[in-house]
Amino acid sequence: MRQVAPSVYMMEGLRGANVYLLRSGNGVTLVDTGWAGDAGRVLAQLQESGWGLSDLQSIVLTHWHGDHSGNAAELARRSGAQVVAHREEVPHIEQDRSVPPAPPVPYLLNWLAAHVLLRRPPCQVSLQVEDGDVIGASGGLQVIHTPGHTPGSICLYQPEQRILFCGDALVSAHPVSGRPGLGLQMRLLAVDYARACASARRLSTLPVEVLCCGHGQPILEGAGEKMRRLLGDASA
Repeated sequence: MRQVAPSVYMMEGLRGANVYLLRSGNGVTLVDTGWAGDAGRVLAQLQESGWGLSDLQSIVLTHWHGDHSGNAAELARRSGAQVVAHREEVPHIEQDRSVPPAPPVPYLLNWLAAHVLLRRPPCQVSLQVEDGDVIGASGGLQVIHTPGHTPGSICLYQPEQRILFCGDALVSAHPVSGRPGLGLQMRLLAVDYARACASARRLSTLPVEVLCCGHGQPILEGAGEKMRRLLGDASA
């Protein structure tokens, strides 16, 4: 596990999206969980760092895609942690069959993505959040609704250390090639690319020092200025 900032860590050796751990006096919070099948690795890293199952209090999901939510059900079952997500993601995380699926990509890739690439176990969400809510972890995480990649995508902002957990609203490595570099998520992977761009522009107005993306390495200094340069180039 790699330390990103005081009381903030990124787990290593997992598949799928990055998994971040936030430590506070009351226990630990995870931001996203990676692909299904890695719950044991997540718990092993937790325990190697001196925390037990009972210390895991919250699992915050930035959105429903399986590379982010895949281990949530197993981790919650084994630890008793609450699972937190935006209300628009809840039917897809819980796999409520009465709600039409929200495909992550358009046209012919819909079926492949929903039924193969993003398969994950259903997970009960304990706490539904909205834009502006505060989650009581590591000094308070402000919930920012960032629709576009999915309808209920959220980012989490920790103002004390100016840390932004941005899920897939921004990436610091290309999701296909893995080439490093801050960028917007691919147009093909957004349900509404115009809203995704608007969400990214909103994020660029925040004072951000550290940017923790769902894909790629964290940006450890000057992230806000890099975000503003990116969004300036994207809108030019």
